[in-house]
Amino acid sequence: MKIWHAVEVEIARVGETAATTQLWASNTTGVEISEDKDRPDFVTLRAYFNTAPDTEKLRSKILHNLRLIDLPEFALRGIKSLTIADQDWLAEWKKGYEPVIVGQRLLICPSWKRDQARDTDRIVVEIDPGMAFGTGTHETTRGCLEMLEKYWQGGSLLDVGTGTGILAIAAIKLAPGSRVVGFDVDPEAIEVALENAAINGVADDLELEVNKLSSFHGQEFDLALANLTADVIVPLAADFAQVIRPQGALIVSGILREQSDEAQSALTSQKFVLIESKPDGEWVTMALRLNQ
Repeated sequence: MKIWHAVEVEIARVGETAATTQLWASNTTGVEISEDKDRPDFVTLRAYFNTAPDTEKLRSKILHNLRLIDLPEFALRGIKSLTIADQDWLAEWKKGYEPVIVGQRLLICPSWKRDQARDTDRIVVEIDPGMAFGTGTHETTRGCLEMLEKYWQGGSLLDVGTGTGILAIAAIKLAPGSRVVGFDVDPEAIEVALENAAINGVADDLELEVNKLSSFHGQEFDLALANLTADVIVPLAADFAQVIRPQGALIVSGILREQSDEAQSALTSQKFVLIESKPDGEWVTMALRLNQ
């Protein structure tokens, strides 16, 4: 039986991105996020690895990331290593995912819970996370889905850093017949997105590819989505302006509240105008219009 190696990181919610960024950089095969209602300011991240990682090295790099965003070292409450049998890991992994109601029209559901979604009149998006980010439960994904439902009327859409493909799949289900393109720099993410597209019966309706944003310059999409992080969004501000038509929309998330001013400033410098800013926990999702 295969043995999985895991690391559990208990960290302040405001430091979640700093930790998850490092876990992915250290080649985790997947990250679970769990919350404790008795300690709402903290989350526990469980990251899985094919081989045992160096826990002390991980600790040092996470602390370095915390310092970069001016968070104290005590934001990292603990880190420990685990070994988990494959059968137990699969059961525990699936146990944490339940159907999630999002906005007015969407229901996000893992494929093994599809029976629970048969009697709904909502649009069902089946997502199996695999090794990519985006299940509908995280505040940033939920914020993007809510904004998508509100500002997407069909046409052409670009999903920047598609991850599991959840946003691209929701877009094509909300507006069938549209052109929806999702890309990611990570080939494994595209594999997961393609699998999820097939589960949802929309594999032939989406363009999913390994690519980078600059490759789409001049295509003028009606709407672009980017659920990334502020340190990725800010340097891409000029690129976003080159892939959206005049008066087209941009939805961005993965931005901590304290980073929202910086992100908004970078985007407005490229002629984007803020339409709506929606906070959720420690995160902010923004919708903007390209004023050209």
